Amino acid sequence: MRECKRQAVLFLCQRLPFPPNKGEKISSFNIVRHLGRRFDLHVGTFVDTPQDMAEIERFRPFCTSLYVVRITKPWAWIRAVLRWVGGLPLSFALFRSAGLGAYVRNVIDQYQPVAIIAHSSNVSDYALAPTSRPTLRVLDFLDVDSEKFFGYAAQVTWWKRWLLTLEAQRVRAEEARLAAGADVVGFVSDEEAALFRSVVDVPLAKVVTIANGVDAEAFDPGRPWLRPAWSDGPAFVFTGAMDYPPNIDAVLWFADEVLPAVRNIHDRAQFVIVGSNPTRPVRMLANRPGVLITGAVPDIQPYLAYASAVVAPLRIARGIQNKVLEALAMGRPTIVSPGALTGIGTADTAPVIVADEAKAWIAACVQVLNDPGAAAALGERARSFVIEQFSWDERLRALDALLP
Repeated sequence: MRECKRQAVLFLCQRLPFPPNKGEKISSFNIVRHLGRRFDLHVGTFVDTPQDMAEIERFRPFCTSLYVVRITKPWAWIRAVLRWVGGLPLSFALFRSAGLGAYVRNVIDQYQPVAIIAHSSNVSDYALAPTSRPTLRVLDFLDVDSEKFFGYAAQVTWWKRWLLTLEAQRVRAEEARLAAGADVVGFVSDEEAALFRSVVDVPLAKVVTIANGVDAEAFDPGRPWLRPAWSDGPAFVFTGAMDYPPNIDAVLWFADEVLPAVRNIHDRAQFVIVGSNPTRPVRMLANRPGVLITGAVPDIQPYLAYASAVVAPLRIARGIQNKVLEALAMGRPTIVSPGALTGIGTADTAPVIVADEAKAWIAACVQVLNDPGAAAALGERARSFVIEQFSWDERLRALDALLP
């Protein structure tokens, strides 16, 4: 019997989706893996580090064809600035590539994809390329990036505020333009989708939620994870890319406002910051008592497994926080700011401790250390919660429902 030919889908993303070790890569990789079971998947993406270059061949088996644009510094930034002078947002200008545009046209001509999916607004323009047959255009913006830049602008002064406000305005205009040409615009949470509807004039039915999940097998506290090399004191662990402004702000705030007070009560308590590319302000925290900066690590699971608690004191938070889902999957007591809980639940429904002001954070951290039995019970509920509600197959049913 002749085997039925599979339909093609074109998937575009701003970073190589491998390894799935940080925010956007986690979601893009799991979408690729999910779609690859059903479609011939053609992937166009970018790399900007030697580490990502080294991962290209490991990722290639997950797709039918792959086109990778290398962002070479400083030339890529010089070209991006010239495009910015011409009116593009800088965060979009860096991802303009004639080569990727040619790849998109070739995939359209040769394979006639039934859908083109863009993962992030700054690569979504490629998904609007003309086709000779009806093609579903899904622009998965993930977050309302314009709102993120408005938030950054509110925290700085002078020329930085002007520059970030301009970027926010330009991104907002691009979001509106792209949404007008799309069939569907996706966001990682209902809250983010509602925010977009409130700031961009777009048909309500066009905006959907395509939520993140977590791989509960990869984040399994029952596996024999090796204990990290830190001191014997209790450890509050933060995970995330440490060149990302909201993460930088979060760890600096925690180190300034929370850790010293906690150490006044539990003098061996430590703050372990786990993540790649720590900036100079983050690295300087290592000079303080009780602060450990790891930089990039092969796996974050051991750091989560041995954490007394995982903390996510994010004051700027967009969409679902993978770091929170991973901590819950590892069965750890988790303390979060209200914004870090967006898309996951509420203080009443999610098995976490929610803290806002510094006093509440200090009390929550001390509570976890003073009552390890209650902390362990909270962690057990956390893993059950994630397994029931946040498997990737479950969360991606919304995307499945859109595709032919």
